[in-house]
Amino acid sequence: MAELRWILLVAGIALIAGLYAWGVRARKRSAAPEPDRVTRIEPLRAPSTAIVAPPAARVEPSVWDEVEAVDEIDEQPRLEIGADEPPARRDVAPLRREPRFETAAEVAAPEPPRAAAPPAEERKPAPPQKIVAIRVAAPPPSMFGGGTLREAIVAEGFEFGRYDIFHRLDGTGRPLCSLASLREPGTFDPDAMDGIEYRGVAMFTVLPGPLPSQHALDELIGAARLLAERLGGVLQDDRGAQLSLQRIGQLREEVAEFERSRAAHPPGR
Repeated sequence: MAELRWILLVAGIALIAGLYAWGVRARKRSAAPEPDRVTRIEPLRAPSTAIVAPPAARVEPSVWDEVEAVDEIDEQPRLEIGADEPPARRDVAPLRREPRFETAAEVAAPEPPRAAAPPAEERKPAPPQKIVAIRVAAPPPSMFGGGTLREAIVAEGFEFGRYDIFHRLDGTGRPLCSLASLREPGTFDPDAMDGIEYRGVAMFTVLPGPLPSQHALDELIGAARLLAERLGGVLQDDRGAQLSLQRIGQLREEVAEFERSRAAHPPGR
């Protein structure tokens, strides 16, 4: 027990001595003067001479830029301030271009409705006609001289006229019978006939005409005979065969048949 007391006594003395030494050191530190604080002075800097560009003008996005960015808007959800939970994704309807209306100048004026065409009048069929022809030909191998032919034609009462051929006319100017050349194309040039030779002419009448059909045939045959006598020619039918009495009878029968047909089917029916 005595040893324990001595041990405690020595430990207490050592503790008291340590505390005393620490207190003395602390007082010395507090009594020592603090070093002057040095204020750091930053060196003056020369003003910058760099030219600062003015802020670029803000370019407002156009409607068509927003249309092109629709997909990006869909991919970036908006955050509501103060929301505890992330907001649900909102579907953004795509912007559409406003329809462009054409101006009156761009739109052609509609054509007015066309009136329905009146029904075409029924064309009346042309009345039937018959051509009776006779030839006056030069005896082979001779030819008619153009000057001689012209004089004979004029002497028989024919006049040069329509279609560049000769015609014998009635009192009203309607042709009783006509005369064409057997040379192609069948026309005449009265001023140039003197230097041309002709193998013959074709005389014809068109039925119905100014005269009754049988009278018109008689007029044609009579004029052909007189012209053939003047020229010394021969009479032929439309095929170039000799005009015989039998052939003349056939021509009369053809004309009569034509008249019967016209009577059975008058024009307008």
